[in-house]
Amino acid sequence: MQMIMDRAAIALSTTCAIHCLFLPVLLVILPALATTSLGSESFHRVLLWFAFPISVLALTQGCRRHKDRIVFMAGILGLVLLTATAIAGHTLLSEEGERVATVLGATALAVGHIRNYRLCNHNKCKT
Repeated sequence: MQMIMDRAAIALSTTCAIHCLFLPVLLVILPALATTSLGSESFHRVLLWFAFPISVLALTQGCRRHKDRIVFMAGILGLVLLTATAIAGHTLLSEEGERVATVLGATALAVGHIRNYRLCNHNKCKT
């Protein structure tokens, strides 16, 4: 189950980063996207509603088994950056700053989950 949660969290983090990086280009090519949920600032918050609990569960289980500090630190850094940016990034940071913070958070979170996944796969975890 943990490996499935890690995969889901990696997918959500990657989706968040891709959305953040490519949305400006897509809006120039297809301005109608601005009126959809994909063009909305709330898209990141929706992804975070799914990514946060999955990440906490998967990373907690992994840290209990593997006691790997990199998994823990990357996960915490990613979650803090993503949460802070989703809540206050638009008011505290410029658009570029918000984009950078989101991509850094998504990358850190994905790195933590990838490492967690590999450790679990290497140790042949069953749960």
